[in-house]
Amino acid sequence: MADNARDILTSIGEVVYEWHASGDRLRWSNNAFDVLQTDIISVFPSGKAYTDFITPDTLTSRYRSIFGSGKSDEGQGVPFECIYCLAPLGFENELRLWVEENGRWFAGEDGRAERVHGVVRVVNEQQHREQRLRFLSQFDELTGLFNRSIFFDQLQQTLDEVAGAGKHACFIVAHIDNFRIVNEAYGFDVADQVVKEIAKRISRRLRDGDLVGRISGTKFGLLINNCSEKEMEAAAERFLDAAREELIITDAGPVHVTLSMGGVYLGEEVRDLRTAEICALDALDHATHHNRGTFRSFHAKPFALEERQKKIRMADEVITALNERRIELAFQPIVEAKSGDVVLHEVLVRIDDRDGAPIPAVEFIDFAEQLGLAAMLDHRILEMTLDLLFTYSDARLSINVSPEIGTDKEWMAYLRARIANFPDVAERLMIEISEAAILDNLSVATDFVASLHELGAKVAIDDFGAGHTSFQNLKQVKADMVKIAGSLMLDIAQNSQNRAIVRMFAELAKELGFDVVAKWVVSSEIVDVLSPLDVTYLQGFHFGEPSKQLPFGDESEMVSVN
Repeated sequence: MADNARDILTSIGEVVYEWHASGDRLRWSNNAFDVLQTDIISVFPSGKAYTDFITPDTLTSRYRSIFGSGKSDEGQGVPFECIYCLAPLGFENELRLWVEENGRWFAGEDGRAERVHGVVRVVNEQQHREQRLRFLSQFDELTGLFNRSIFFDQLQQTLDEVAGAGKHACFIVAHIDNFRIVNEAYGFDVADQVVKEIAKRISRRLRDGDLVGRISGTKFGLLINNCSEKEMEAAAERFLDAAREELIITDAGPVHVTLSMGGVYLGEEVRDLRTAEICALDALDHATHHNRGTFRSFHAKPFALEERQKKIRMADEVITALNERRIELAFQPIVEAKSGDVVLHEVLVRIDDRDGAPIPAVEFIDFAEQLGLAAMLDHRILEMTLDLLFTYSDARLSINVSPEIGTDKEWMAYLRARIANFPDVAERLMIEISEAAILDNLSVATDFVASLHELGAKVAIDDFGAGHTSFQNLKQVKADMVKIAGSLMLDIAQNSQNRAIVRMFAELAKELGFDVVAKWVVSSEIVDVLSPLDVTYLQGFHFGEPSKQLPFGDESEMVSVN
């Protein structure tokens, strides 16, 4: 039985002990050596000998738990628990055991601990896990730099100090150029090696008092203290040199990358964290778009800051409008060119801000895409449109989708769940995809269109002719309709070149089996110009402006499906 008990205790990593104050005697269960990895009976014969091997930084917690808790023994003993670090082979040896101790102490006549019995258990794995969680709460796992949260906490403290004490500081964002190419060419492991090396090079160029953190996958935040606006460019140049000074040696061989940087001086115009981030990223955008591998400073001109603030407000509006489901729909008719009969309506997005003022749809959608919220907007519009198609049997609707929709499996799964068994609804739905999105990823677009056709929905190619058009590629997509870019219609009555382009597009599209829609038809004059061309349908203000009024069914109401 004794051997069985020993095996059980050892298997769960626990040792039982009893300590008597009289003579400072410490007795251990006979599995102590197996768990604590030392000849515990000879090394730890007394309480003092045991505590001598507890690391100084954790010793106090054990003493307070047992002898300094302030609790009194009412006859049943006083329970305690603590965690500390033990060096069973001495401090000169690297072995450390994290020990969890649970027990109960019993008081003598003087009220102090006279006897203690308890259990010690090695919890290295648990402690290491907790230490790792503490590390990850402050530091980036790959680079060891401060993570985004801690870095921005430090930036906020600096902003407070700048406002209160006239301190000079700059905030710079550094971005690894062409990182996607590194990922695709060499794989994620090599890309990680590049990120780590860039982090090291930046860190080596920091002065005392400066700070760096990894704030996103390819971006580093740098807080340069005691730095004026005039000195910021010279400071940035140190880090640009660090990236380009020599090739980065990886497992796949040498790799060359550069940094682009954008910075803002934390002066009177930049008093809060959000403004600092937006301004630095704006400067970075200028650097990456105009001359990669360079630094750009945000110039705090009144109009520039006003534009930044507008973007901040718009970002808030996008998020709150989606969260509060303040999306509304408007409808613009598309008519048959010869008869003028309405054949379907394009669904357009309408949003009011929190004060009730309308937000231009183009701005709203653009910001939604910048913030990575386009998918959420796509889902909401699809949901609202399908609700209408199910409610009104005479509704025929066309919706626009974002360029990334072809890879959104959840969107397609939702559509399939709603219409797969309702062909009468599916055939009244049309999905509009921009020509640019199709040409950017032809294989994804082809599969996406095939899936829509499988469900019974129709597909239109929007803004046809707005960019580099490849009829051979578009033929593979097998859409049902093309909508010629509205920009070609603006002066078609006076511009013979645009007239020739529209005629050519219309003829070729019809040859490929597409119905053709002319957009932005704003006058009878344009209608007359288009009448001899192979244009099937017309759309524009001449036939009706977008309206929130329901254009179908018996009811007339504002559409806001919540």
